[in-house]
Amino acid sequence: MFRSPDVIVVAPLAFLLVTAQAVGGQRSVGTPDLTPQMSLMGFSLERSTLTDVQGKLGATTPGSCSAEEEASKVICYVSSGPDKTRVVFESGFSGGWSVLDGFRVVSGSLTPNCRLQCLRTSAFDNGIKTSGGLRLGLTRQQSVALLGPPKKETRNRLTFERQWKRPMTKAEIDKETQTFKTLVTEPYFDVLDNIEVTFTGATVSEFEIRRTTTY
Repeated sequence: MFRSPDVIVVAPLAFLLVTAQAVGGQRSVGTPDLTPQMSLMGFSLERSTLTDVQGKLGATTPGSCSAEEEASKVICYVSSGPDKTRVVFESGFSGGWSVLDGFRVVSGSLTPNCRLQCLRTSAFDNGIKTSGGLRLGLTRQQSVALLGPPKKETRNRLTFERQWKRPMTKAEIDKETQTFKTLVTEPYFDVLDNIEVTFTGATVSEFEIRRTTTY
């Protein structure tokens, strides 16, 4: 059962997504494959919407961590359990402020940076992880074993990236042809999957997952 929103603060998610709904075959450009990490609680980037999230977790007031006119729309949930884990879902300009662009999972022990209304829910009181197994509490060694070699590494953060090409569907080819008024000669989307994992002490205290799809 959902309770009244608590006002808390979360850090922003920011990235660009050009709509690409179907996930067909793919030509890999880099490794590791981060696709299994692109789903959380049954919600998938480029497929699920903010409406889907609210239909399952409860209606909450959308917010933003930017004053820009085209700032992303963000909705936030916080665990009703003692851990107070926060989960943030985002949709920006390319997702039409509807399709999910990314999500962030933040330990309740961290001090947030951006004021939002986060709806309390028991949906993830027993912990939360991506379909690929990324979760709070992993060690650095466990994170690397799960996600592969990091693209960038600092004292308290690991960044993982994968660039790959996804074939367009016929409908997408037709849409791009109409949009750019020219024939599509390279019928592939360029996809960048990015994961940033932050550590407090020896374990993961926050992770952000995003996908950028361009043509």
